[in-house]
Amino acid sequence: MLTSLTSKLQFVYKVSEKVLGNNLKSNIKKSIILKSCNRNSNIINPFVNFRYYTTTISKENQQNIHLNKYESIDILSNREIPQSISYFTGKPTYNDLIIRLDDLIFKYRKTPKLQDKNVLPTLWILKQRLDEKLGLCLKTHQYRTIIQKLNQLNIIIPEIAPKLHNFLDLFRRYDLEKEKKLLEAMKTVDQFGRAFTLGKRKEAVAQVWVVEGDGHVIVNGKPMAEYFSLMKDRESILYPFQVTDLLGKYNVWTKVKGGGTTGQADAIAHGITKALIIHDSDLKPILRAANLVTRDTRVVERKKPGLAKARKRYTWVKR
Repeated sequence: MLTSLTSKLQFVYKVSEKVLGNNLKSNIKKSIILKSCNRNSNIINPFVNFRYYTTTISKENQQNIHLNKYESIDILSNREIPQSISYFTGKPTYNDLIIRLDDLIFKYRKTPKLQDKNVLPTLWILKQRLDEKLGLCLKTHQYRTIIQKLNQLNIIIPEIAPKLHNFLDLFRRYDLEKEKKLLEAMKTVDQFGRAFTLGKRKEAVAQVWVVEGDGHVIVNGKPMAEYFSLMKDRESILYPFQVTDLLGKYNVWTKVKGGGTTGQADAIAHGITKALIIHDSDLKPILRAANLVTRDTRVVERKKPGLAKARKRYTWVKR
């Protein structure tokens, strides 16, 4: 079948060359439509639906092509070139900062470093301020990565690398006086009889004010029973009062954010514990025996690749 069709096409080309002469050259595209060819018949009419057209370019079109070529070059030359290698990433300013910190760590890797006891504690920039500085919203683990790298650079002796510490000053907090006043206020009762503390658990942070009263607990402007629907969350908040037999003797007003309901409830309980110690330092041994004074530093375990969750595995199916 294939050989017969090939012989038919060769016959058509030969006849067309005789009719058209030298018009069929290498720069002429041949297009043959054999609609009149019947599959069952052995007869082909080469002059039916036969057409050809040239692909040569006229002089006017050649000039237009050259003009368009030069115009495209001008457009490319005027295009703005990204100044950062992280331009096409999701968070270029964050990636540039990480690259800069890694380069500094590698550069000063052999520089003498301070011992742990000689390193002064440093208050680094808050996450909200760093977000404004970088012009984006960092995730918590990204902020922790930056702080970890800053701490690695902070142990280098300042006299040896003054330029490095000038760079680190950009990420230090300058409101130290406010921080000192806040720390002092967190250790004493103010003029209104309130004790202010911060409680933390997982990703939740709670600002807690405790004052002598009749046992009301307000969370983010709502009653505790309205804000926390689960009984175990409400019990964890009131547990410091139960341990010390102080139920119904203090009012609590708190602002909490971040995390889930369980983390927020534990953060409030941690803040209440610290506030009760400010009101009465003799309660500290009782609260410590109940394991309420020390903050619970456990966090959610990360998900592993290839697993459904942190440790849960997919169902194995024999194949």
